[in-house]
Amino acid sequence: MNTTHPGHHHRVDGNAAGGLLLEIFGRDMTAARATCRQCAHEAALADAVAELDDAGVILLCRGCRHTLLTYLRWENERTLTIGGLTRLRWPDVDRQSSTGGAGSESATSG
Repeated sequence: MNTTHPGHHHRVDGNAAGGLLLEIFGRDMTAARATCRQCAHEAALADAVAELDDAGVILLCRGCRHTLLTYLRWENERTLTIGGLTRLRWPDVDRQSSTGGAGSESATSG
């Protein structure tokens, strides 16, 4: 059966949630590093498992499948629930461009 039913979600990688993450944070967050409170797995949000439907997205840890965050849209209301995130970090794009670009991040990587 190829029919999708209301309320059913599609499970894909976190890249598919890029547009919704942009809606929440106002910037591309797929490269942001998320650390799971449950298993300490750290990876880019693009690596998370995303459950998408018309109401929003649930991002799950690829390491243990616990919920990292949930974003729901309903009529004129938006809800963001930070579930199992211990930390979410991303480069300061404005600062990078004023200090010489992506190379300025090398002090924090690796």
